[in-house]
Amino acid sequence: MEMNNILNFYYTGGRKLMQVRRNRQIFIMLLITAFFLPACSGLVDRISQKPKDFKVAVEARELLTLLENQNRTLKTFKGTGRVTLRGDKKKKLTSRIVWIGAVPGKFRIVMRSFSGQPMISFASDGQWFYRFSHADSKFYKQRAKNTTLKRFFSIPINSGDIVSILGGSIPLVQHNKAVVEQKGSEDKYVLILKKRWGNVLQKIYFNKNKSRVRKMEMFGLSGALLYRIEFCGVQTIKRYQVPACLIFSNEEGRGFQLDIDRYWADVEVSPSVFVLTPPE
Repeated sequence: MEMNNILNFYYTGGRKLMQVRRNRQIFIMLLITAFFLPACSGLVDRISQKPKDFKVAVEARELLTLLENQNRTLKTFKGTGRVTLRGDKKKKLTSRIVWIGAVPGKFRIVMRSFSGQPMISFASDGQWFYRFSHADSKFYKQRAKNTTLKRFFSIPINSGDIVSILGGSIPLVQHNKAVVEQKGSEDKYVLILKKRWGNVLQKIYFNKNKSRVRKMEMFGLSGALLYRIEFCGVQTIKRYQVPACLIFSNEEGRGFQLDIDRYWADVEVSPSVFVLTPPE
């Protein structure tokens, strides 16, 4: 009997000890929760209350809306003109050019001699970029998303942006912030598109009435100028405002000028037009 009382004492005491330890653990957990909960709540508040990544001033939104709606219904077009290659701000070579384009990112360009013979053909069907040299029958093909015209014209502009420009629209880079600066020059308003950390990606220069884009500049992530496009002439075709003269240049002044003679809008286009095949 005495032995049973002893065992019962230790058993009861052990259970009480375990309960004490359990209560102590619960108390510690509650203490930790009470300590960190306000901090976590403050952190959540800071995250939820921080400004959105996408910031657009009212005046910038006005210009962005204008650009997004410009020639929005123009899907196909073609034209003829003259292209003059420029190097070190000096004119070098002029040739005839014909092109046809379709939104988004499809085009075919043929550079001809003044006698009318094709010299070089460029094309993109949106997936592939093609180049064919008629003089030596050299054929070139590469994924369109990885290709620019830098190798051929010193301008790192891609197929999609070429089509937008020829169609009278301004390509807009993905950005997190848009602001407008006013200047005293003829380029009165400058729409500046930036990344969230402040790097300038694109500048678009408007006239004093905000009715016409006079110039556009594209920048790399390092801030260096990739290329500049000057709209040296505009014409009205049907209900569209499209370019009559364009100057493409890089930071060194190399590039080309396109003078447009004739322009057709809303033309019928076959998808096969935008595909070049190697010579047999």
